[in-house]
Amino acid sequence: MGLMNRSDLENDTYTFFGPIDIAIYGDENNYDESFTFKITVSVVLCIFMVLSIIGNVCTLAVIARDKSMRTPTNCYLCNLAITDLMMAFYVPTEVYFFWVPDFYPFGEVGCRIHFILWDCVSNCSVLTIVAFTVERYLVVSRPFLRQRLTIKSRVYKIIAVIWIVCCVLCIPDIFYIDLLERKKYVYCYYTVSDLMRIFIVVDIFVFFVVPMSIILVLYVLIALKLKATQRKLRCSPVYGKQERDKAVKMLAAVAGLFFVGWAPYCGYRIMVITPKYKYDDYYNVSMAWRVLYYMCAINVYLSTAGNPILYSLMSRRFRTAFKDFLKGRNSSLHRGQTQTSLHSTMNSTYYNRTNTTVGNKN
Repeated sequence: MGLMNRSDLENDTYTFFGPIDIAIYGDENNYDESFTFKITVSVVLCIFMVLSIIGNVCTLAVIARDKSMRTPTNCYLCNLAITDLMMAFYVPTEVYFFWVPDFYPFGEVGCRIHFILWDCVSNCSVLTIVAFTVERYLVVSRPFLRQRLTIKSRVYKIIAVIWIVCCVLCIPDIFYIDLLERKKYVYCYYTVSDLMRIFIVVDIFVFFVVPMSIILVLYVLIALKLKATQRKLRCSPVYGKQERDKAVKMLAAVAGLFFVGWAPYCGYRIMVITPKYKYDDYYNVSMAWRVLYYMCAINVYLSTAGNPILYSLMSRRFRTAFKDFLKGRNSSLHRGQTQTSLHSTMNSTYYNRTNTTVGNKN
């Protein structure tokens, strides 16, 4: 028997690819992508994987190598680098599914671990970005809290809570993931019951809607705070405007990367929980499934490659530390010539402007 019978399936059954019926009957309905398209997507994903590995490994190496880099702020960066690095190692399996969508090679245990670990790591990455954003806001807008924010134990506890929350919310995955074998076809799939739809809705809000809202609101408030601070500066308005514009662009890039990286995945999950279609109806929307599927893969892994650039390479100290690391030099020789981090840059700019204004008045 070459194909499964439709009676073996349910309307709420999905593979990594989308509705399981599309994966099974895709060739029959001429939905298979061209060889050129598969090659292009595979090459793009491999490029993102290489960039992500290089960027995140360098971030971890720099923090581990230089004790002065082990700040509370960089603890968030370290956790983000770990989660993004783990996600980058999923690229080979994504490429495999592009080429061989109807044979899952890792068995039942691998199937469950695959789903659960990816959800846990990706969600942890999102919450780490949110925690990082909140700290940025507090550093810029509440400088009197700076001493409390520099306590490493507080950051460690927040990171621990993030991992616990992500692990707990992945528990329902255990009950709806399974492996289906029919002759030469092996599918790692999940069934979305009415109860699971509720969990998925909660997951969408907790790991996309709420984080995206927090990031947008806080970065707007940060931009407004920097703008208000610049207005108080009298001695060097041009310099102040340049610094503010650079910071605002940085914040806009962060919010934009988060949205671009995770919006398609959110859209994909919304399609999963929409009212059931008949399988014939799925053929009419299968192109939408496939577009979202490829966008999920490409955009999520784009964010893993972009995060080290936005959060690390745009910091002067990180750039200098990376150069020292790659050249094998002792980074301590350059500690006095660089700034501590982007947070410290924003905060010191705020203090310098305020003190300069006060000094001029005196």
